[in-house]
This record gives sequence, C-alpha cells and structure tokens, in this order.
Amino acid sequence: MYSYRLLARRHTWPRRSSHRPDKTGPAAPGRCSVVTTDVERPRLRELRTELGWTQQEMAERIAHLAWMERRDRVGVNADMVAKWERGAKGISPRYRELLCRLFGVAPDQLGLKNTPAAGATRTTRFDNQSLVAMLDNAAGLLDQLGAAGTALAPHLLHAWQDAVTTRRTMLGLLDPSATDPVGHACATTATVADLEQLAERYHALYETADPTALLTSVAAHVRLAQDTLRQDPAVGERRRLLRNLAEVAILAGRLSADDLGNAISGRAYYSLALDTAREAADDQLTALAHGHAAQLAAHEGLTTAALDHLTAASDHARSTPTIACWLATTEATIHADRGDQPAARDALDRAHTALEQSSGRPAPASFRYCATAELTAATGHALLRAGDGNGARETLTAALNQPRQNPRRQRVLVLIDLAAVELNSGNFPEACSHATQAATVLHQHAYAVGAARLRAFRAAAQLPLPSRALCALDEHLTQIAA
Repeated sequence: MYSYRLLARRHTWPRRSSHRPDKTGPAAPGRCSVVTTDVERPRLRELRTELGWTQQEMAERIAHLAWMERRDRVGVNADMVAKWERGAKGISPRYRELLCRLFGVAPDQLGLKNTPAAGATRTTRFDNQSLVAMLDNAAGLLDQLGAAGTALAPHLLHAWQDAVTTRRTMLGLLDPSATDPVGHACATTATVADLEQLAERYHALYETADPTALLTSVAAHVRLAQDTLRQDPAVGERRRLLRNLAEVAILAGRLSADDLGNAISGRAYYSLALDTAREAADDQLTALAHGHAAQLAAHEGLTTAALDHLTAASDHARSTPTIACWLATTEATIHADRGDQPAARDALDRAHTALEQSSGRPAPASFRYCATAELTAATGHALLRAGDGNGARETLTAALNQPRQNPRRQRVLVLIDLAAVELNSGNFPEACSHATQAATVLHQHAYAVGAARLRAFRAAAQLPLPSRALCALDEHLTQIAA
C-alpha cells in the first residue's frame, strides 16, 4: 500500500516536471454555480505536484486506497481531479475523507470544511456493505464446500469481524488465543479427512472463485488446522495435519499476495507453509513453499532473495520432475527480467530437461501446473526481454492458443507480453487490443500481479500510443484499481 503521510511537503522530495499538461485553467462559462470561492478552493494541485503525481496517478491512488481500506469501488478519474483542483466541482464527503487519508492531512489543510459526521456515517455504511458482500460470497462458497465446510463457521465469523474492523484478517487468523465473536472457544469438529477434502475443493475453486471470498474460507481453515494440531493428535494424524496446513497455507499466500496484492500476508503464509512442510518432512511441499516465496520476492524486486529460495527449493525437488520444471521456469523469468539472458536460457534448458523425464515422483494433486503451456509462456517472455520480437510473438501466441491449458492468470500475463511485443514493433492497435483483453479479465477477477504488469505496460505506452487508445486503457485501469 502506498505511504500516505505527506512528509514530502517539507520539500525533501524533488518536484517532477510533467510532460502532460494538467487539465487546469479557468472554469467554463455557465458553470459558476458550482465553483467554490478562492478561500475554499482545495489545495489539491499543490499537494499533488509536491509528490510529483499526474492527475491520473492521483486518481489511481484514490481508487487504490478506497479498495484497500474499504473494499469500495470508486469511479474517480483525471477529469474529476482536474475539476476538483480548479473548484469547478464540489467534493463529496466520500471523497473528502479519502483525500485526507491519501495526503495525511486534516480537511482544513486541504482547504475544505471539516465534516466529520458525514465522513463517519459514510464509512460505517461502506463497511456494512463490504460485510454483506463478504458474507454473501463466503456463504456461497460454504455451500460449494459441502458438509465438511460447516466446521469452518466459527472461524469464518472471526475472519469477517477482523476484515471489517481492521482490514488485517490474516494477522487475526494466525492468533492462537483468538475466540469467535460470541466469546466461545473455537471448537474443532472436522476430521483430518474433512480438512483434506476441503483442501481439494479450494484448489478446484481457485480458478473461478472470488479471491477475497475464497481467502476468507482458506484462512479460517488455517485456524482450524492449527487448533487441531494443538490437541496433540497421534503421530500419523499429526503428519497429515501438517501436510494439510502447509498445502492450504501456500494457497492462502497465493490468494493474499498474487491476487489481492497483500505481500505481508502472503509472506507470512509462505513462512507458515515452509515451517509446517519441514516439520512434516515433506520435500515436495517444502519445495513449493520456497518456490512461491521466490516468486513473491521477485515481484518485489528482491532478486537475490528469490534466487536463494529457488536454490533451496531445487534441493527438495530433485525427485519430482514437474516441480523441478516449474522452479527452473520461475528462475528463467527472474533472470530474463534482470537482463541476464544466458542464465535465462540455461534455466529454460533445465526446465525442458526436467519436463522430458519419464521417471520420478508425481507432484501433489494440489500442484496444478500446466507445464507445457507455462514453459512456452516463459520462453516467450524471455525472448521478449532479449529483444527478439518475432520469436516472442510466435511463442506467446502458441502459449495463448494451447487448448484447455491456459489458466486465466497465465492468460493475463501472456496477453500483456503480447501487447508489449506489438508496442515495441509499432503495431499500436494490436498492442491496445491485447492490453484491453487483459484488462477485461482483470476487471472480472482480481489478480494483483497482472494488474501491476498492465500498469507497467501503460507507463511504457505513454508516448507512442494515440490519446484515444490511452484513455480507453486508463478507464480499464481505473476500474481494476477500484
């Protein structure tokens, strides 16, 4: 999440000149009825320019803040920001509060009248709406999980309460002393077989379920498995519980970090998965936990840490070719992104070698890796980074067209890579077409990793693309951020 405290107002941050003119200026004739006086005109432009933001960037940050803190979708755009800045449009209590949070200032410092009552009322209403939506989605998931899902109910109540009061559900779910909102101890009624059945259902729902709703159930499962482990089960049952907890914690980490963009929660879940997989002496799950932790580190620019995780993971994946292929593919992508093309090619060669192995242990059922499709996509990404546009286009198109082996998350990344290929070759309409397809999928299903890649494409497309195409893409990005 962005840092919203305005320490930069002390002129410690350099101002950034903008090559795009702001939509500021005198108000149009005939609109004076909504123009504020000079005394009440907001200081938004001054605050924004001190941070070096464009109006579009400020709009995206408002939408991001509304979603992260309230799960509220807002339709703010650059035009609305421009009207606020020149006083041509009033600012509702809803946006007053968001602006104060964004810049870390009081309403009077924004040049606005302080309206705490309106803001407080609005916040309560939004939280209630968010809770109702969360209850509806999670209740629907419980129906799909079957009878075993009823054991999650007390833990789901705790998760819902945390989500509304603190927006830090994961930390509450990992609190071993927590009780449900009624005050009763969280009793465990599920058997190990029930928990294993639930884990299978989570992975079956992963491609289609709403990530927020699914994470609520998965996080409740983490609590339930932890509580069951504290009851000192028999040795064989304890190992099954540890494996189940590691498997579900990995899924929770993917939902938190990859889909919802909460890296802190994701890292905590991966750490839990790694500890429990080691305790269970399960090499496969240990390798998977390391591998996902490596992907998270790479997404945050921590390349050395990512490669260290992959080295550790490889030691545990020697007997499982599918996992070894996935790890090598991940390594190839990291090397390609850092510009080390020889290392990327070497990693891709190792991935192909692992994929061709006919012997070895099968991967866990929860590891649903489309090896051929994902290896093809990684090869196309490496070719793109190496500057081979024709080879990247051919390979990425092949990855996109592989039947029934193209999960939506991978499809988004391939589409964005294809958009980058066309942008580099000057085929702007095709670049926009691929980017818009990716944005459409992202608008339907949250995927923070894909959204970050699409924003990077948007930044690269700043100058070459026609303004109309950029406006259309910006509209999609605003919807995704909201």
